[in-house]
Amino acid sequence: MMDKHISTNELIARMEYLEENRRYIQNALNMVLSLGDFQEKISKKYDHHPILIEAEKRIRRIIPFEARALYAVEEDSSDLVLSVCEPADLQQFVEDEVEFMIDDNLFGWAIRERKGVIVESKDHSRRFLLHIIATHSQIRGMFVGLWPSHGERIPDVSLDLLSIILMNTANALESAKFYDLMRKQNIVLEEKVKEKTKEIEKQAVVAEAANMAKSEFLANMSHEIRTPMNGIIGMTSLLLGTELSTEQREFAETIRNSGDSLMTIINDILDFSKIEAGKVDLEHIDFDLRVALDEVTDLVALKAHEKGLEYVAMVHPDVPSLLCGDPGRLRQILINLVGNATKFTETGEVAIRVTLDDEDTTHATVRFSVTDTGIGIPKDRMNRLFESFSQVDSSTTRKYGGTGLGLTISKQLAEIMGGRIGVESEEGKGSTFWFTAVLEKQPEGKYKKVVAPEDIKGKRILIVDDNATIRYVLREQLKSWGCRYGEASSGVQALEELRQAVAGKDPFEISILDMQMPEMDGETLGKKIKQNPDLKNTILVMMTSMGQRGDARRFKDIGFAAYLTKPVKQSKLFDCLASIAGLREDTDHEQPSAIVTRHSLAEDKKRRVRILLAEDDIINQKVAISTLKKLGYTADAVANGKEAVKALEIIPYDIVLMDCQMPVMDGYEATGEIRRRESKVLNHGVPVIALTANAMKGAREKCLNAGMDDYLSKPIYPNELSDMLEKWIGKQDASQQEETTGSNKEPVQNIFDRAGLLDRLMGDEALANEILGEFLEDVPRNVTALKEALDNGDAPSIQLRAHTIKGQSANVGGEALCETAFEIEKAGESGDLETVKARMTELEAQFDRLKKAMNRTM
Repeated sequence: MMDKHISTNELIARMEYLEENRRYIQNALNMVLSLGDFQEKISKKYDHHPILIEAEKRIRRIIPFEARALYAVEEDSSDLVLSVCEPADLQQFVEDEVEFMIDDNLFGWAIRERKGVIVESKDHSRRFLLHIIATHSQIRGMFVGLWPSHGERIPDVSLDLLSIILMNTANALESAKFYDLMRKQNIVLEEKVKEKTKEIEKQAVVAEAANMAKSEFLANMSHEIRTPMNGIIGMTSLLLGTELSTEQREFAETIRNSGDSLMTIINDILDFSKIEAGKVDLEHIDFDLRVALDEVTDLVALKAHEKGLEYVAMVHPDVPSLLCGDPGRLRQILINLVGNATKFTETGEVAIRVTLDDEDTTHATVRFSVTDTGIGIPKDRMNRLFESFSQVDSSTTRKYGGTGLGLTISKQLAEIMGGRIGVESEEGKGSTFWFTAVLEKQPEGKYKKVVAPEDIKGKRILIVDDNATIRYVLREQLKSWGCRYGEASSGVQALEELRQAVAGKDPFEISILDMQMPEMDGETLGKKIKQNPDLKNTILVMMTSMGQRGDARRFKDIGFAAYLTKPVKQSKLFDCLASIAGLREDTDHEQPSAIVTRHSLAEDKKRRVRILLAEDDIINQKVAISTLKKLGYTADAVANGKEAVKALEIIPYDIVLMDCQMPVMDGYEATGEIRRRESKVLNHGVPVIALTANAMKGAREKCLNAGMDDYLSKPIYPNELSDMLEKWIGKQDASQQEETTGSNKEPVQNIFDRAGLLDRLMGDEALANEILGEFLEDVPRNVTALKEALDNGDAPSIQLRAHTIKGQSANVGGEALCETAFEIEKAGESGDLETVKARMTELEAQFDRLKKAMNRTM
């Protein structure tokens, strides 16, 4: 029952008070509940600044301070440093006031009180609330809140909540400090673990250090030996090409053979040391397997024939040609196996067979077998073959020589290529060494398939050879070209086959004859064919493994159309048949003026190839130029990369042989300049072949990364250089020319490269024609001036005029004229007026051809 003394107004006032208290308590409870969320957020932060920012946000929600500033204790100096101030436009005011309060020791008072204290500003217009941010044991900072002097009193519950927030903030700052210490400690611990790990790794390396040091030393020594060996072997080869007495020739051949043997040993030791040191990286490049096998043939067949052995190389038709892998390592294994087979075989044959073991859509497992008819290997000694530094027995080593590393290296290389290696042998009956390699297939359609000329397709060709393996190889090649074929194992059988074909009104149009056959050799057979009126129109091709000087002339006189030396590469036989397929003979016509030989098939192509040699060592330069000359090529030489770039700005060379280490500008930098599209080089894509004495891991990769296309390691052997040139010249022929093999016409592009001119003028036909018109008017004036200078014996004027013509013709794409002018310029520079006079007719002829070519396009 209500007290009758309480009035209605008092009751209403009390109810309003209770309601206000309820709302206040409710707000306070909401703030308290939000502290849990605040605690969770700041506990996940590990830096003091984000913690203080989060605290400022919470304080803003419970007390409407005009400004809120939080100071943190600096670790190094223990000073209080402002970390957060909101709003920013009051920061300077707050900082000035705080400085005053610190000087008056008001901060010290707040620290001692360890709760919120109120102080007035300097001008007494405002009040500040100072509250320490601290745990029970550590001071972490200070909160400064700006409160208007006319503002209401801050409720006690709000102050209590402020204290709770700041205490949690202090705990979070303490945790952050502890986390930072832990993080630093972990870093120190991790560093110690790393140091310990390195120490363990060093201890592990120590176990292999001696072997690795040996391998590195051997590899580096091999590199150092290669450079002088290049001069020794090269100069000895050149010496043997001169007139020598019998005794002098014997001495020189001894030097060359010893040099070759030494290089074999160096190469074996280098390869073995690189494999042991784990420094063998396989290439992953596109290549033609059949071309790669031809390259092996060039390297190994001569030694087989010198011993009177038949050499055969065949690839089964099922084996894909276009593959991707490391052709260099494949050649290395094959050369080693064929070399061994030749070494241990006195009579009979050495044969390479390439077959397909397995394949899928992307890869092929190819088997390479090398079979000989040599001494064979006893079964109880075969397990030693692939061990390092071992032979079947010591007497074998003494008799045949060798390091005993070849098969070990071959085994390791085969395994690196995903394959295996093995041997089958019977003592006294020969051996078959085989290995497999997993090679990637090139995508279908990447290259156009070679199509046989119509002159070859369908031709009926007779194969005459007493060796069944060679007949099989030729048969498979002719079959792949769409030819019809027949076989005979002797001269008597061949004559019978030819007569029956004529009687059946389907004569053999071409007959391929082996020279060395029992009872009736190829020469005798050829004479009988040409003497028979019914058979004389048969086109004859002679194949011999014992070629001698004068053979080609003698066979031509008999009536042979072609004369090839075994082993005949598939590409050479293809070119030969394409060249002779259209020939016809009868009694009213003379024999063809020239016989087709493997040399004539390549001579025209070689004469058109322009080679630039960049080499600073004068001995190596002489060796290279002379070797190229003996191979049928001509070359210009420069002494450094800068001169090479300058020469390429004037003449469109077909290939560059680039030494890597040269003064002024080395080979790497020069190649980069050649490839740079903004440079003045005429052909930025010219093939650049690196020449280096560095045979260590990474040397080839460094060359390729610099923009070079291929790599030759010094000393440079003639057969290796020849193979390299044929490889890259063949690539240029395949991509740039569609001319008949053996044609002696000068390519139109060598006379006038209109496409290159238009490319430099960004396709502006009108501008091109205008420039050509000016060129055709100006060059005759310079030619006239050049003639006058020659008549006056004025060498400097000759050089100047030739230089002008050279530059003009280079700019408009007159490559042949540019080259001739360059030769005259060099002759003028050296005062060689006889050469200038001899070249003038060629210069005028080149200009006439260029003029005609230009007029056809204008």
